Amino acid sequence: MLYGLLKFALSYATRKYFVHINILNEDKIPSDKPVLLLPNHRSAFMDPIVIASQMRRTTYFLVRGESFNNPTMVKLFNRLKMIPIYRREHDPDKVGQNKDIFKYCHQLMEKNGCLMIFPEGICQTKYTLAPLKAGTARIALEAEAKNDFNLDIHMIPVGINYSNPHRFRGNLTIDVGDPIKPIDFKAQYEENQWEAVNELTSAIEKELLKRIITVEDQEQIRTVLHIEKLFQGSAADHPFDTGDWHQTRKGINEFIDKNKTTDSEAFEQFETRLSSYVGTLQRLGVEKNASLINQSGRKVSRKIVLKFLTLIVGFPLFIISIVLHILPFQITRTLSLKVVKRVDFMGSVAMALGLLVFTIFGTLETYIVHQVFNNWWITVGFFLVWPSLGLLAYGYLAEWVKLREAYRWVRVGTKRLSILRQLKKDKKALLSYLTNA
Repeated sequence: MLYGLLKFALSYATRKYFVHINILNEDKIPSDKPVLLLPNHRSAFMDPIVIASQMRRTTYFLVRGESFNNPTMVKLFNRLKMIPIYRREHDPDKVGQNKDIFKYCHQLMEKNGCLMIFPEGICQTKYTLAPLKAGTARIALEAEAKNDFNLDIHMIPVGINYSNPHRFRGNLTIDVGDPIKPIDFKAQYEENQWEAVNELTSAIEKELLKRIITVEDQEQIRTVLHIEKLFQGSAADHPFDTGDWHQTRKGINEFIDKNKTTDSEAFEQFETRLSSYVGTLQRLGVEKNASLINQSGRKVSRKIVLKFLTLIVGFPLFIISIVLHILPFQITRTLSLKVVKRVDFMGSVAMALGLLVFTIFGTLETYIVHQVFNNWWITVGFFLVWPSLGLLAYGYLAEWVKLREAYRWVRVGTKRLSILRQLKKDKKALLSYLTNA
């Protein structure tokens, strides 16, 4: 029951935290077979939360054993389907217990259970895939071997892709890969167990790499984001336009990898000019609304007036929303900054704290409304609308930022025409290079 309640709560929180969630190929996860879910690991607690809360199957987790030191917490973790795995560098005295843990995992597979393992064994907020540990393949092959390879275990690589896991209202794409079956390695396992384990691990890595964006040079991420900025406000479809941020970013990244080697000199010139283009947008204060450069001063001025009037009309509702939510927002933000010591924990801790703090305040404010009006219709209506009002306040502030950028652009005045001509010329040349390349 506790697992079900928490799954419901975290599913709701996840869909509020991310502005868009896209799950690809979920039908590849069977409902009546033993399953090992094998995601990449880029955001500490956020990764297991988004997988378990968005997938239909009840999921067990292998987690770091050092968290299982408190008896009370052990009972709680067990109810939440968490299974400890001990690492030599952290719990050398308990590594021997992993044999029993493996046996438990085998039994779970025999019962057609669903177990999530992070095959990298570590969490890193980078666009890379760490070398996979052999333990995942061992669990699968040993479970099958104990059952004459009749379990039909489905090992499912799962690519977790965030636009930014630590930023509220980002994007999330979960890309489910093709099942890998240990039975295909039966002959090899019977001949040489460790060779089969290594081959299966390589197969997992190969399939997982297809589902995520990987960048060995972290500076390349800046170029990817700059190219995305270049496309803002483009009248025609750009060369990488897929309608999905993840596939677009993946296409841009593959394009960079190719052109850095095939035509490095031309690409270096492109990067320099692109960096200059984005730098100009930043200096003008319109980096977040780059589509302004494609619009005339008269059109922008007209939009400013209309947006300003709209925001003025919505101001009373914004004030109500901000009054209701400013305190839980500030408490969540302050606690997150104080509690989090590692950047890869920021998103998950902020979401978990937000779920707790906002639930407390939402319940308290609903109680106050009920005491004031003593009307169940008003009480229930307020409770249902309360979360949306918080998102409304957040969106309202974002619109003010866009309005301010548009105003800055208009204030450039007479200089704007010459700057605009140069920006348009640069943008046209940059887009032309991308299209031709």
